[in-house]
Amino acid sequence: MQSDSLLRELQGEIQKHALSTFVDDPPAIGQGGKGGVVTGCPHCRKQFGTVSQLVSHVTDDVLPEFFRRNETRSLERPSHSAPIIPNGGR
Repeated sequence: MQSDSLLRELQGEIQKHALSTFVDDPPAIGQGGKGGVVTGCPHCRKQFGTVSQLVSHVTDDVLPEFFRRNETRSLERPSHSAPIIPNGGR
């Protein structure tokens, strides 16, 4: 994978994750259920409450999974590089 393409994909993946709030165990109490509003990553539904924990979530959970997925994809793709022919094929 080209480094520019990898960088754009990685930036997109990181931007999906944020320190925000989401409803745990929907529906919310306001909707007649027993779910509560919690802080954490709404994309992963992982609970935490500090920026430091968000950074740990990205470095410990998000990045390793991203690189595992991309490693698998690169192994599945055939190489498009041209074979090396000695003396230019002459």
